[in-house]
Amino acid sequence: MNYSARNVGNSSLSKMLSNRISTFISTLMDKKVLFVGLGNPLRNDDNVGIFFLELLEELDLPSCWELIKCYRNPENYLCELLSSKSNIIVFIDSIQGTDQDISILSEEEIKDFSFSTHTFGISTIIKYLKSSKDVNFFLIGIKPEKLEVGSGLTQATRRRAIFLFREFERACKKAIG
Repeated sequence: MNYSARNVGNSSLSKMLSNRISTFISTLMDKKVLFVGLGNPLRNDDNVGIFFLELLEELDLPSCWELIKCYRNPENYLCELLSSKSNIIVFIDSIQGTDQDISILSEEEIKDFSFSTHTFGISTIIKYLKSSKDVNFFLIGIKPEKLEVGSGLTQATRRRAIFLFREFERACKKAIG
């Protein structure tokens, strides 16, 4: 299950991506989901996962959804990840090595992305959590423009995160009624 598209600014591709994201979110609406924001606030666009979670904190989310910011070291939050009652964990992070602006990858597809700015890659974290808990994983990857030392997202990466947030906002408003 790969929901991806490039060129968030292109209206026809944006509509296609919007539909794919909406479909993905609708499959999560009534499930216990833990959203995990990853990123390093000191490396520009690498912080997009944390930025996105901060946007989600402003929404009236389904009560069965949880949010946790793990920053650049998700291994430091293994107890929280394991103690969550969620049966789905969705990582949000910047991902390189793709021409897609936003990708939603299944657990099997996550293994294809071995490059990580985190001490332990997401695949290693998944393997550990799977050994202790029955849980499914997804990765929402947002393409970064700049990963050098510095603070603040580039305009392009911020635009991608806000596009994704708007899709979540629409889906949550629709679900609540």
